[in-house]
Amino acid sequence: MTHTDERDTRFDTLRIERDGRVVVATIDAPPLHMITKAVVADLDRFTTKLAADPDALVVILKSADPDIFLTHNEFANLYAMQPPELPASSDEVPLNAIHLICERLRTMDKITIAQVEGRTAGGAAAMVMACDLKFGALGKAVFNTMSVPLGSVPGGGASQYMPRLIGYSRALELILGGLDLDAATAERWGYLNRALPPEEIDAFVRATARRVAACPRDAVRLSKEIVGLSGQLPLERGLREENYRFLRLMASPESIKAIEAFLALGGETREGEQRIEALLGDVLGRTSGHGAG
Repeated sequence: MTHTDERDTRFDTLRIERDGRVVVATIDAPPLHMITKAVVADLDRFTTKLAADPDALVVILKSADPDIFLTHNEFANLYAMQPPELPASSDEVPLNAIHLICERLRTMDKITIAQVEGRTAGGAAAMVMACDLKFGALGKAVFNTMSVPLGSVPGGGASQYMPRLIGYSRALELILGGLDLDAATAERWGYLNRALPPEEIDAFVRATARRVAACPRDAVRLSKEIVGLSGQLPLERGLREENYRFLRLMASPESIKAIEAFLALGGETREGEQRIEALLGDVLGRTSGHGAG
């Protein structure tokens, strides 16, 4: 298992570790872990390179600070982004830098995972929302969308991402009040996949990432693609798109090999079907050189 740390050679505010198909990006931007120009530049460059990386399949975003994941955009930075003339309509306005980073995380053909162990706010909270999987530490992870009490609207994407996660009314409550959302409530509302004890979150996220990374590459990428279409297509069209990918992948050498291993290891037996999560892990261990976690 090979690990590399690329912070010194490529980024000022990120430490990059590679473990096979899993890439771990640890934000390290003391003292406040605020979104500064340097953080934006590093995240922009990192997500651009990652999106184009044919070998990476899973990415974990985490923090080196035990109390702050990443917080809001530095206000001096925000004011510097103001145009000389205010736009007359939304047609004149491009996506901003945080939007572009969020959209790369949301749409790239990798599974993006946010591992949040401290506070996060503003555009950083939007980045968490844009990730495919989101895990928070109980008693430590707190999320805040802070623009309305400061006389503005969200600028990092929360107005669009949050209602899709937790619904209109809950999103409006948090946005209008600039209210904190704790990890336990975030899990219950669907903002997080899971809220985990702080001493367990790192091992759980690593194991999840390794298991996903051990799956056949096309199966992971096309599953993200088809689940992403679920909110955009009428149900019957979505089912046809699913079946199209299903039929193509079932004929692939990777799928045939995996199904042969599944049957050899106890699939379609009473004992095997009673332990199917563990059995699938056994299949991944046999068929993948990347390990199933």
